[in-house]
Amino acid sequence: MKKYLICLSALIFLLCSSCAYESQNREKLISSFEDNFGFKPPESIKKIKLKNRGYFDFEVHYMSFTYDSKVLEKIIAHDQPLNIAESNNVKFGTIVEDLKKDANPPSWLELPNKNVDRIYYKNDFLDHTFSEYYLWTNKETEMTYLYVHFFD
Repeated sequence: MKKYLICLSALIFLLCSSCAYESQNREKLISSFEDNFGFKPPESIKKIKLKNRGYFDFEVHYMSFTYDSKVLEKIIAHDQPLNIAESNNVKFGTIVEDLKKDANPPSWLELPNKNVDRIYYKNDFLDHTFSEYYLWTNKETEMTYLYVHFFD
């Protein structure tokens, strides 16, 4: 009986302290795109993918969408101030190493690699203890990726 209560308590604890949502349905994700960037995605954005997950006091937000240069310019303007880490810069490698530490990224997430020229980033931009934002485009796959992570 004691073992049963311990297992039941652990299960309730896990169910109450974590959550995740993932979708690749463009129509359902239009509002998420708009919430992130302040405008609805134009028709040139053929694909949108999203994963949100949270545990206790932190959340991670992943989004990917079809690359469009005008859309990317609009996002960069909306999300200022942003720093830039060029692919030949030490900061670029540091960001990639940080992203590799993520324990549960979506299967569709492609980390920055030789097909990425730059990562737009900012840190401690939310009213939280810690926050980080990374935005990059893979030239080969023609997909743009957003990663936002924060602690309360």
